Amino acid sequence: MNRFNTALQRISRGFSKAILRFPLTVFSLVVAAGLVCYLINLEVYPAPLLIEKSIFALAVGAAIGMVAQFWSERFPHWKRLVAYVISILFTAGYFFILYPAPELNNEIVVRSFVTIFALLCAILYLPSFHKMADFNQIALVHFKSIFTAALYSGVLSAGISAIIVTIDLLLFSIDEKSYAYMMAIVWIVFAPIYYLSLLPRFNAVNTEDAEVVKKKAEYPKFLEILVSYIAIPLFSVYTLVLLAYFFKILVSREWPSGQLGPMILAYSVVGIVLFILGALLENRFAYWFRMIFPKALIPVVIMQMVAVWIRLDAYGITESRYYIALFGIYSIVTGVILSIWPKGKNGIVVLLSAVVAIFSVLPPMDAFTVSRNSQIGLLENYLQSEGILSEGVVTPDSDVPEKIRAEITSKLDYLSRNSSLRYIEWLPEDFDLYQDFET
Repeated sequence: MNRFNTALQRISRGFSKAILRFPLTVFSLVVAAGLVCYLINLEVYPAPLLIEKSIFALAVGAAIGMVAQFWSERFPHWKRLVAYVISILFTAGYFFILYPAPELNNEIVVRSFVTIFALLCAILYLPSFHKMADFNQIALVHFKSIFTAALYSGVLSAGISAIIVTIDLLLFSIDEKSYAYMMAIVWIVFAPIYYLSLLPRFNAVNTEDAEVVKKKAEYPKFLEILVSYIAIPLFSVYTLVLLAYFFKILVSREWPSGQLGPMILAYSVVGIVLFILGALLENRFAYWFRMIFPKALIPVVIMQMVAVWIRLDAYGITESRYYIALFGIYSIVTGVILSIWPKGKNGIVVLLSAVVAIFSVLPPMDAFTVSRNSQIGLLENYLQSEGILSEGVVTPDSDVPEKIRAEITSKLDYLSRNSSLRYIEWLPEDFDLYQDFET
């Protein structure tokens, strides 16, 4: 019982410190969870647009709040209040960017998640800026904290679910929404705040904080075994399979149709994460992985880029192909960097991730503008080649070949799903794909 009370007190103290240390992040998470619970209670589809936009803005605001805190700790001459005022303005600005949107489409969702990803990369990099802390230790602490928070939250949500089920079966009926409420509170409030409570002050100015960082940056034996003797060998075998496939393509000259891109995208992500996790390990498995992986990554990604280029040339650019191609370029650059500096430039790799992510959402070279222009250009080429579109005027033709019909339908359907029909100048403003397409 004493151990249980001690653990509860430790978690409570950690929560209190996290709330005081990351006030904007905690506030954003709590309000977002409240809005999610409100939507669960409404049971309305589609959900109120204003509420959905607010949730996305708060999610971005939570990440901005973490950046503000780590910034003020890394640069103490900056007043913490100033950093937080700027963060609140950025969060409000993001909300007002979303506010005019007539719907919460795929573009808004992807832009929001990419922005959060870029902010998380900045969170990882900031404490180590100008080598004020060891980036590899920082990454290890974040990984351990995320894993611990996810494990605790999973056990907590499973336990509460079991209690709700038991009460519902044995005592009295419980509203089915209770499960959704509980999941929202556990995973939007408890899990992130517990994760924040596990993060030390990396840019410590006193001995006590420095000792906490040193202790939290210790490599657990189970994680060393998992990374060195399970994950790295399995990943190495997978690399050999991809390289064998690469040589098979060189011999047969038959390039894959479309399945290669996502496969190598996942390969690159997992490989870079393993590389960072293995940077602190001194065993031979980790050493040879650091030496070989960056060099193996380059030909594998080049193979992917050729396959992507074939798809782009045939079917044009879409958001998914844009990101696969952009990540391919990033992976090649990363492979070169890590080949030259196998251990010392991991922070640069993460910072580069943030730059690439931001590049992908800033017009006019963002994924959505480039994809939209590509698909509209292909659509117009098909229509002009069949004499349907001339000088901005559409003339229907019932003798269009079946293959061209399929392509025209596919392009218009894609543009409709992405709310991009309004960018086509020769279409009427009130054009509805499902009512007007046949005419």
